[in-house]
Amino acid sequence: MKRAARFSRRVVDPVSSVAWSAMDGLWLAHLAWPAYLATGLTLATGGTLLLPDRRPGQRLNDDLALNAWMWMNAMWVVSDLGGLPPLRYVALAIGGLGTVLLANAVWPSKGYRRALPRFRKLRVTAR
Repeated sequence: MKRAARFSRRVVDPVSSVAWSAMDGLWLAHLAWPAYLATGLTLATGGTLLLPDRRPGQRLNDDLALNAWMWMNAMWVVSDLGGLPPLRYVALAIGGLGTVLLANAVWPSKGYRRALPRFRKLRVTAR
């Protein structure tokens, strides 16, 4: 089943990028509540990338890694602006998970040979 046009990757990717940039900019400016709103929009748009309209395995690894990065950044924002230092450890754990997901996307199993498109140049192939 196809997603509605408003959830297409062509729309969601740029909206997510703008929301993420706004989140980081508002965080830098110490504008907590606007940063929290941008954080929510960033996580919502990132979550739509995981909606199941794809063939099995298609872009899932890189979308999961991207979402882990978003959640790590979101926890860091909330930790910093909300004065909740323990959330930094949650952010670190999510960052570790994202690293594992990214490594899995870059170095896929033998049955699945597609590399993360954004990092295709970094992929080393055995001869």
